[in-house]
Amino acid sequence: MKNNSLRLGGQALPEGILIKGPIFTVIAYRTENEIETVSIKWGFKVVNQLKTIPFLRGLITIVETISLSLKSIFVMAEITDEEVNTDSVFFKIIIGLMFIIVMIFTIGLVIFIPKLASNGLVNLLNIKVFLSTWIELLIRFMLFFVYIYFYRFFLIGKKMFKYHAAEHMAIHAFEHKKKLTINNLREFHKEHPRCGTAFLAFVFIYANIIFHTLVFDVNFLFMIRLFISLFVISLTYETLLVGWKSNNLIVGKILNFPGFLLQKITTIKPDDSDLELAIIATKKCVELHKE
Repeated sequence: MKNNSLRLGGQALPEGILIKGPIFTVIAYRTENEIETVSIKWGFKVVNQLKTIPFLRGLITIVETISLSLKSIFVMAEITDEEVNTDSVFFKIIIGLMFIIVMIFTIGLVIFIPKLASNGLVNLLNIKVFLSTWIELLIRFMLFFVYIYFYRFFLIGKKMFKYHAAEHMAIHAFEHKKKLTINNLREFHKEHPRCGTAFLAFVFIYANIIFHTLVFDVNFLFMIRLFISLFVISLTYETLLVGWKSNNLIVGKILNFPGFLLQKITTIKPDDSDLELAIIATKKCVELHKE
């Protein structure tokens, strides 16, 4: 695959930096004295075809991203603990269960917990029902930003936010056809328009607009709220695609702004050692896609 057609993505992991291409994913991590890499073949023809279908591709992408994150965490566990076998049936069951738990937690945090909390306050304090949607809106934003902000102050959070910035800067350099060196990476912003943080930002924006608009008896059936949540995910992805494809135009800058703003919190200026990890992971991923 030619470099100019290769689109890379990345993730920060607790123990390293992940760089993902359409077929291969590479994780770079540190041992005591050196940097090691592990490669995962992670590309499915059927999935890639489904990702070309409007509105469906957003759901496919979020499922793929969460699955890859869980797989990567277990791969790192296998490296540090020889008793973990990522090819076992047990491992695959655990991955599946963790995926379900993550999805339930995410949907609950964004949709259901704020609603239940606002209903509880309305009943407890005898607040007028029409104010419940405003209370739900406030709770949703508080949960989201408090969680992200305080995560920065934990050691693992600070490290991952540095990794997050480093993988952005490496991908920037690759996309601008710059040689992958620490000095070259320093030329670029730690925010990136295709970051998954932008996805979270727009999910919250759309969720708040849609659920705040539905002021009639908002005690929806579970399946109705779930369906709307899936629609929000799809709409978010389509919006971001417009922003990514028009990055240098005014419409792109407007659409990318919420994501950039949130990335001010979720990225921290990386050290040279963080950039070195990102460089090695990116180089290895590019090499694998040349073969």
